[in-house]
Amino acid sequence: MERWFLYRKIRFNLMLYPLFISPSFIKDMGQNEIYQEKFLEFYRKFEEVWTDIFVLIDDDKNSIIESYKNIYKSESVLSNPRLKGLIDIILTLKRYKYTNLKTGHFDDISNFLKQKGVENIVEFPNYFDDQFINIKKLQPKISLIKTTYNKVIEEICSITRFSKKVFLNDAMLPYSLTNIQNAKSVFELSNDPTEFKKIKNKKIVSDFILKKNYRYYQFSLKELVRNIYEKNFFQDELEIYIYTTLHNSKIYNLYSSVKYFDSESVERWNNIGQFISESIKKCIINSEEPSTNCVKDVIIKQHFKDNKKIYGKNTINFEIYDRSIFVLDLNSAIELRKGLDIFDEESESGLRSDSGYYIRNYLDDDELESARQILEHPNYVAKEVYIPKNIQP
Repeated sequence: MERWFLYRKIRFNLMLYPLFISPSFIKDMGQNEIYQEKFLEFYRKFEEVWTDIFVLIDDDKNSIIESYKNIYKSESVLSNPRLKGLIDIILTLKRYKYTNLKTGHFDDISNFLKQKGVENIVEFPNYFDDQFINIKKLQPKISLIKTTYNKVIEEICSITRFSKKVFLNDAMLPYSLTNIQNAKSVFELSNDPTEFKKIKNKKIVSDFILKKNYRYYQFSLKELVRNIYEKNFFQDELEIYIYTTLHNSKIYNLYSSVKYFDSESVERWNNIGQFISESIKKCIINSEEPSTNCVKDVIIKQHFKDNKKIYGKNTINFEIYDRSIFVLDLNSAIELRKGLDIFDEESESGLRSDSGYYIRNYLDDDELESARQILEHPNYVAKEVYIPKNIQP
């Protein structure tokens, strides 16, 4: 195939689009050269992002893929190399982004998607008359102050709705949902925002900033979990995992406060990872909200992957500061800058009114690796409390 579209590969903000190509349309293409040319033009336009932005949709019996295979072996395809090539193009998505929906006959898939609130469905020949994906208008990121609540939710759920496991990743959760950075000892640790205090001018005063951050995160986590659940096609199987880290330098004051001769302080220190995990769950879990049942675990990781590694003359720290939502089965992720705290129940738009916040989809391979890197970090283990040799525990 000759290329007529020169595409400059940059980082676009692209959601995932369900691609529904019925077997009847494939058969029609075999008899319709105009359809063949139009579909080839469609592919060429999105060739560079073909396996990044389209999810091939099938029923739970693989009926569409099996129909493709039967058509592929038919006499009409054997005598039509162009049609054979077009089926090959479609089948490439089977290896990258492909999902099976629990629906009836595959002809019902389009209506099934629409009933679940999916608006941007790429199906043929309808798309030829309504080409709603405009590649020239795609932007690297979406600023929260220049968009709407619904558009943000659609961007996020476009990558999560077809996945059974969704990962939320934010290294700042411990420092926004507890007073872990302000507490002077393990006995002052709290996940109750009414108790968040700090020392100012030698006086203990209410920590307004931490309370505000707590509110943002609490509301945002609930909104994310609820929307991801409600728009997911596998609600009975959906599992949401929340990942964060603890950085030893940020909790040094607590470590210094632990007394080796005080078994209670040592125990509290050793269980600090569990405390953070329970604090995050406390913000989300609600017995009256069915969506929270899909939050399966909150995992606390070491901030650094495996200490320092030397590459040539460079010594590199593999640390986590990414804030992202990612899925492994569709190899997709969304960056959230500055964090998961993107919603605000008190703002008119429902979004954070902060110019520094944005979301960005379609990360390149290196960025996808960074978004997922937290999975490879060791689980958090509290730094061992030093006990002098001349002191018996």
